[in-house]
Amino acid sequence: MGALMVAVTPLHPGPARFEGGLTEVGPAVHAWLQPNGLLGESNAGLVIGEGASLLVDTLWDARLTRRMLAAMAPLIEKAPIETLVNTHSDGDHWWGNQEVQGAEIIATESATAVMEAQSPTEMKRFRALTGALRLAGSLPLPYPRRADAAVIAAYAGEALKPFDFDGVRLVQPTRRFSGELVLDVGGREVRLLEVGPAHTLGDLIVWVPDAHIAFAADILFIGITPIMWAGPLERWVAALERLLELDAERFVPGHGPVCGPDEVRRLVDYWRWLDQAARQRLAAGTSPSDTAREIVLGDEIAERGFADWLAPERALVSVRTIDAHRRGVANLPGPRELIAAFFGMALLARDHAARRGVRQMP
Repeated sequence: MGALMVAVTPLHPGPARFEGGLTEVGPAVHAWLQPNGLLGESNAGLVIGEGASLLVDTLWDARLTRRMLAAMAPLIEKAPIETLVNTHSDGDHWWGNQEVQGAEIIATESATAVMEAQSPTEMKRFRALTGALRLAGSLPLPYPRRADAAVIAAYAGEALKPFDFDGVRLVQPTRRFSGELVLDVGGREVRLLEVGPAHTLGDLIVWVPDAHIAFAADILFIGITPIMWAGPLERWVAALERLLELDAERFVPGHGPVCGPDEVRRLVDYWRWLDQAARQRLAAGTSPSDTAREIVLGDEIAERGFADWLAPERALVSVRTIDAHRRGVANLPGPRELIAAFFGMALLARDHAARRGVRQMP
């Protein structure tokens, strides 16, 4: 086992926290790892059978996906990719589908419904808005919240900078399922297990029993603060517990390095702590935004050992999701809510950096 000779460095500023590239994580099972697991720095995977392979996810744009497939080329020369599994509806796990021609593309029913409503135009508009905010933040004239505009522009601009959405042509799944689906990949059994709604509405995990490897996708963030768009939190914890029930030796997260069961349990600890800390404040009448600020900027996050995870400001979104489920009004965020979430995270990241002397990214 080990990394193949492909230089993969972080897409966002900062030193690599783990080795990137194509790594064999089990017999004829490979993970594509992108340090450090921040926004769009997503992982993927390859399961090789006799004369056929299965690809777990593509990346956020065509260029990044082509780079990954070029690294995989020697492995798939005699075992071409016949099946592509999209683990959920976030663009950084399927917007590169156009580069995998001729494969059957599989996702859950719930994920596909969300994917069918997406368009790269959303991200292009967001990027344009970021440019306008950058200009507003640079104007020499004083006006209310000018500094905030500059902070938001820098945060969102850097988050989107590594990606080329102009060349994205969305290719939808050709097969959908609910519950569980068993596949034969060149004589190897691969199981797709639906575990959403959790991170998104239609999450699934990919289980390779003969290699004892599970591709957990965005059910698992390692070293990076998770973000819960859909929830409820109880479903995410249940998904993590299901991972632990598998006879898996190693887990490939959607973001972060390959890990073992201890890291999965650590994420369960994070969710239970955040849930309790948030609900106490929300029940006392504190707003979701102020609740997240108190949690991220407080001392308990360090005492619990979560302060060194990247992007702690993501708790803002997760707390809002916890609150929405608590009040029975949970819905996926629309474009305006997504933009508002990024704005809020940008300001919280700034304040976190000022308090702790660290620089965070989305």
